[in-house]
Amino acid sequence: MLMKKKCLVLFLLFSIALSGCGSQKTPESTSSVSGQAVSEGAATKEKYVHGEDGYFNLDEEVTVRIRAQRHGTCWLFASSVSMETAYELQNGKEIELDPESLVDVIYGKDKKEGVFPNEENGLEIGGCGTFVAMTLSNGFGNLVLDRAIKLPDNDRDTIKEYVKKYGAMYTGVPDGRPGIHGYFDGYSTMNCVTDDPKELDHSVAIVGWDDHFPKEYFNDPASQDGAWIAVNSSMNTGYYYISYDASLDFTGDIPLFLSVSDEYGYVASHDCGTDIENEIKSDGEIVTANVFHKKGTLSAVGTYIIENMDQDITVDIYDSDLKKLLYTQDAHIHDTGYHTIPLDEPIEVKDYAIAIHYKDIAPVEGEGRPLDETLTFKTVSKPGQSFIKIGKKWYDLHDRATLKKLGRKKKTNNCCIKGLYTKE
Repeated sequence: MLMKKKCLVLFLLFSIALSGCGSQKTPESTSSVSGQAVSEGAATKEKYVHGEDGYFNLDEEVTVRIRAQRHGTCWLFASSVSMETAYELQNGKEIELDPESLVDVIYGKDKKEGVFPNEENGLEIGGCGTFVAMTLSNGFGNLVLDRAIKLPDNDRDTIKEYVKKYGAMYTGVPDGRPGIHGYFDGYSTMNCVTDDPKELDHSVAIVGWDDHFPKEYFNDPASQDGAWIAVNSSMNTGYYYISYDASLDFTGDIPLFLSVSDEYGYVASHDCGTDIENEIKSDGEIVTANVFHKKGTLSAVGTYIIENMDQDITVDIYDSDLKKLLYTQDAHIHDTGYHTIPLDEPIEVKDYAIAIHYKDIAPVEGEGRPLDETLTFKTVSKPGQSFIKIGKKWYDLHDRATLKKLGRKKKTNNCCIKGLYTKE
């Protein structure tokens, strides 16, 4: 069954598209990928075995789970590998996620805002890593997504550095074109060079690389030796070797490094994700704030950095009237994406506000709208939740008079600032 993928508008930090595919098994002599039967390639004179030079696989450092998906859930399986490997790298212990259960969290209809399917079966729709990041950052079960880093550029050395540091890389690949898959000496392979976003139709997790992987092991001829080693949930027989020539998806389902934490017990939040079409821009500093009413120990703050890598921000904690400053802390953010900033000194709170000083762009969730024929993005805001500082005064972003003062026609809805509490 070929995967579905639909190009969408700019949304939630990045350009996105939906990925999804049915699971297939790879037999001994043939490879069945995305419904296309692929004959086993001619074996080399001597079966290739990787050496130590130019080779890395996360499974030598942490647990890498290879699982077969059902329905259009490749995006959830790839995301889970990214989160699981990141957790073990950070904490030195394993965690196992149930990818299919995340469909109910992300596409569930018992929420007021977020991404909603226009049909009943969310398993068949497909999705993207950005949906995972924006939804799970508000918590799921006993876990909270605490990081979703956007890969800064399509540079081989950068990908290698980030995989070693952050765990598996979630990414889209062009997997649906006939003839691009191979099966050589027991290695499942793929090579497809394209700039057409419509062909970038599958999600995998990059867990390593082999700089010397033979270019002869690809049905679609490769110009060079070398391959990315990926976990491909549409096969459950081993790793998937993607030629260095092949296109990784930088125009749609953007590469992400996802991470979860079990250190937090509650997430105070008004937003369901940030919309790059509706962010607040200015030349210089922008200060926004969210007011919360939840008693407990505030131990971290979450927010998105949309642009400007290596950005310095300031986090201020106020009383709920945004008059008395209770705490302040500077932070340096190296990468674009979603981040949590642990407080140097956790603070007891009840009725309070979190304000963040951004450079040039402040993230907001923006207006709801249809994304395509299968999904709708809904946002909700109320008075007294989100504010922006203009001069020395705070203005409610729910008030249309504030929008007029900012020269905006579109509603911002809520600011993208979250408060993470210590587990009780």
